[in-house]
Amino acid sequence: MKPSRTPLLPSLLLALSLSTAASAAPDARFNLQLFRPSGAPQDLVMVTQSRPLSHLSVSAGPYFSYSINPLSLVPKDGDLGSISLVGNRLQLDVMATVGLFDWAEVGVDMPLVMLQGGQNLEVIGTEGPVESFALGDLRLTGKVALPGLRRSAEGHGWGSALTFNVSFPTGVQEAFAGDGELTYAPGLVVDYRFESGILLALNGGFWKRPDRIFSGVNMGDMAPFGLGTEVPLLRGSGITLLGMVNGAVGLEKEPDQPRQIPAELLIGLRWYSSTGITFTFGGGLGCGCSLASPNLSFFTSIIWVPAKTREWEAIERFKEPPEPPPPPVDPDGDSVIGEKDRCPTVAGPVENGGCPDSDGDSDGVVDRIDKCPDVPAGTRGKDGCPLARTVGNKIVILEQVNFATDQDVILSESFPVLEEVARVMEVNPKLDRILIEGHTDSRASDSYNLELSKRRAASVKRFLIESGVAAERVCSQGFGRSKPVADNASEEGMALNRRVEFTIQPPVDGPRPPCPEDEVPKKGRKNTAPKPSAPKSAPPAKKK
Repeated sequence: MKPSRTPLLPSLLLALSLSTAASAAPDARFNLQLFRPSGAPQDLVMVTQSRPLSHLSVSAGPYFSYSINPLSLVPKDGDLGSISLVGNRLQLDVMATVGLFDWAEVGVDMPLVMLQGGQNLEVIGTEGPVESFALGDLRLTGKVALPGLRRSAEGHGWGSALTFNVSFPTGVQEAFAGDGELTYAPGLVVDYRFESGILLALNGGFWKRPDRIFSGVNMGDMAPFGLGTEVPLLRGSGITLLGMVNGAVGLEKEPDQPRQIPAELLIGLRWYSSTGITFTFGGGLGCGCSLASPNLSFFTSIIWVPAKTREWEAIERFKEPPEPPPPPVDPDGDSVIGEKDRCPTVAGPVENGGCPDSDGDSDGVVDRIDKCPDVPAGTRGKDGCPLARTVGNKIVILEQVNFATDQDVILSESFPVLEEVARVMEVNPKLDRILIEGHTDSRASDSYNLELSKRRAASVKRFLIESGVAAERVCSQGFGRSKPVADNASEEGMALNRRVEFTIQPPVDGPRPPCPEDEVPKKGRKNTAPKPSAPKSAPPAKKK
C-alpha cells in the first residue's frame, strides 16, 4: 500500500504567509486618548475656563471615561466591515490642581487604562488582542490669566488665559496608551461669564506630537479646539447643564488619506455639593472623522475641593442666585431719580424737579418759565409777562417806548405797549393818577435833552388820553438826562437811559389837584404823537 500524499503546497503557502507577517515590522503606535480632561472643579470637563483656582486652593479627584470603538480600521474593500483594534476602553485619570496668587494654576494628570479589549491585532503585525491594563503618559498642566482679562471668582464678563500641557513618555505605547516621546501643547482660552451664571468658553492651541504613520494615516501634530457652555438649572442647589464640542485637526496628512479630525459632542450634568465635591457625569457621540474617534463615550468625574478654602467659598458664591433687581428708583418713569424727584409718584419734566408743570395764571406759559407767574401774559405778552403790569409804585413795561430820532413822534412799534398801559389803568380804577416820566441819554446839552424829554412825555400822555384814559388820571414831566439808570459811556447804557417810566402817584384825601404840567415849548417842536388808529407801518428811524 502507498503512503497517502498530503497537500504540501497549501501548507507551505500558509507557513510562508505567517512567517512573513511575523517578520514584518508593525506600524508605530500612538496614544489614542486624544481627549484629555481638565482637573479644576469649574472647568467644562474637556474644555477649560479662563479663571485659575483661587490662591493656594487645591482640587483633586478621579475622572472615569468609557469609550466604544475608540480605534477602528475599515478595509478599503469593506467586505469584512470595520476591525476594532480597540473595541472598548475604560480609563481612569487621577488629577490634582493648585492655584497660585489668583493668577495661575498648575496641575498633574496620571492616566491609567483600567480595561480595554478588541479584535486580534494580526492585521497590524501583532498576534493577539491589545493589552488590557496599561499606564498612560503623565501630564502636567498649567494656566495663567492674561492681564486685563482676569475674571475674579465672583465676577462676570470676559476672561482669557494661556494654557500649557506637557506629557511625559510614561505610557505603554504598544497598548495605545502613550506616544513614546515628550509632547507639549500650548493653548489659549477665551470665555465670558454672564450675570445669570451661564459660561461660554472657547479653547484653541497646538499639540506637538511625534510623527506616527499608522495604517497609512498620519497621527502627528494636531491643533486641538473646544467650545463649551455651562448653564445653571437649579443654581441654588448647584446643578448645572454642560455641553461641549471638542476635538483636534490633524496638521499633517498622507497624500492618499483624508485629514484626521477626531471630534466629540458631549453633554453632561454637574452638581456642586456643599461638601466641596463636584460630581459630573454625561456622554456623547464621536463624529467618525478619524480612526481614533470613538462611536460612543461616557464620563464621570468627582473633583474635591477642601471646605473653607477660597475656591470652596467661590463655588458657594456661584451657587447663590443673582440678587433680585432693586426696586425701581423712578416709579413714575419721568427720568428724575431719587431725592431729585420732588413728585416721585407723578411724572413731570426734569426741569421741574419731576413734578407736573403748573400754570397758576392760566396764560399758557408754565410757571417754571413764567417770569410773571401771578399775572396773565395776555395775547401780546412775552415770557409769561404782559406788556404792562403794576409792580409796586410803577407800571412796568416789557419794551421801551420808541420815538423818531430827535422828535416826540411815537413809532408804531410802541403802540401795543402804550395800549396795554391804557388797559392796565382801565382795569385798575384805584390808580387815580400816574406820572409819565421822560428821560434821555447824555448826548446834546442839558437844555436840549430837558426840552425833548418834556415833549416825549407829553406825547405819551396824549396817546393814553386818546386811548380812553381820563385826562385827570395822567400827568407828564420831563427830566432830561438828570436821572440815568446806566452808564452813558456805552451804547447799551444810553439805550437804557432813553426811556419812559410810569409812576403811580399816591392817593390823596379829597379832590386831586391838577397836574403840575411841564411847560412844553411849542417852538422847535417837530411833530406830535399820532393817534392809536394811525397805520402801524411807519418806517423805522434811528432812535435817540
